Amino acid sequence: MPSAPQRFLEAWIDASLGFVFCVVLPIPLYATAGPFSKEFGATELTIIATAVAYAIVWYCGRRLDAFPRATLQGNMGYVAPIAVLTYAVVAALLLLLRLDYSRFQLFGSGILTVLWMGAAAQLRSRYLVRNYAVIPRASIAMMPELHACRWLDFDEVQRRQTRVDAIVADLNLELTEPQLEALADAAIAGVPVLDRRYIVESLTGRTPLGGLTPNEFGALLPSRQYLVVRRLVEIVLTMAVLPVLLPILAVIAGVVRYDSPGPVFFVQSRVGRRGRVFSMFKFRTMHHGVEGPSFTTASDPRITRVGHFLRRCRLDELPQMFNILRGEMSWVGPRPEALSLEKGYVRDIQHFALRGIVRPGLTGWAQINQGYAHEADAMRAKLEYDLYYLKHCSLWLDLVIVLRTFAVVFRGTGAR
Repeated sequence: MPSAPQRFLEAWIDASLGFVFCVVLPIPLYATAGPFSKEFGATELTIIATAVAYAIVWYCGRRLDAFPRATLQGNMGYVAPIAVLTYAVVAALLLLLRLDYSRFQLFGSGILTVLWMGAAAQLRSRYLVRNYAVIPRASIAMMPELHACRWLDFDEVQRRQTRVDAIVADLNLELTEPQLEALADAAIAGVPVLDRRYIVESLTGRTPLGGLTPNEFGALLPSRQYLVVRRLVEIVLTMAVLPVLLPILAVIAGVVRYDSPGPVFFVQSRVGRRGRVFSMFKFRTMHHGVEGPSFTTASDPRITRVGHFLRRCRLDELPQMFNILRGEMSWVGPRPEALSLEKGYVRDIQHFALRGIVRPGLTGWAQINQGYAHEADAMRAKLEYDLYYLKHCSLWLDLVIVLRTFAVVFRGTGAR
């Protein structure tokens, strides 16, 4: 069985063409003479600075774009802030060192980099289709319907000698001896052989609950180094934004107090890491003293006028940064459930308690991909997203979640 061309070539082509478009082509617009022909000056320094900045933005953009459910809008949401920050830092360093450079070229390269990364992501999503041979044939019906993937019958691929990117095998099923031998021959020929659960997880961003075994529980434990580094980053960032957010918190508190009688803050017992119960802070968005279910319904009449706006923009969650400073929550992680609801979910949904491996978060992978959930089926899907986060948690994935959260807040989707 022949293998399709290596996909790493696509990454090298993307990087090389982007370098030519963003760094090399603009040189004649600002260079007064042939660069690097005489002494090292402003032209040469600008070329090196733009090359370094482009390489950083391209690398970060591709790392973030590798996670599932990436869209053109999501890609631009990554690239734009990273490009602004990177090129601003490079310009600041050149300014501090009092080095002469072309501002036109540097910031023009930043704009071209954002345009290139967005265009390349669009082309990849539209025209880069991967072929997968699936075994056994019945598993094709269980594969997700995605534009970028074509699911082919393994036996048909063998007959026609079709080039494929990988073989997807359902290892939970009993494969025949000839099928196992064919998989071994394909692996020897250099064709990747992937478990069906793995490929579904990598394409959808969800770890399927069906077939989850105790052997996989160890993969859900983040490394201690990652947890320590993330905690340090959280403390530093929280302390840095605290002076900016305190005036905003004071204004929101005054508006909540003016809008309806009752306390400014809503305090609720939530379940955190390793099942510990803590008091989570939010701005009150409902009329005080009104009875109702412990979850929010669509068009809930208990929500105040200001509460609708705060929930839509997620501003009611801002007081939870004090939970972050106290070590009860993180900026990113599974959303904590109310104590009364958690007990029911743990009883009715298998493996639900695994969400408590890490600290709950102000935002999370399930929040940006699914939004609000309460019904049993929706909570099972939410758990699959949370398990994916536990298996793949890293500073890169945390950054993806934070950047996508800004887009979700801007659109106001998934709020109740």
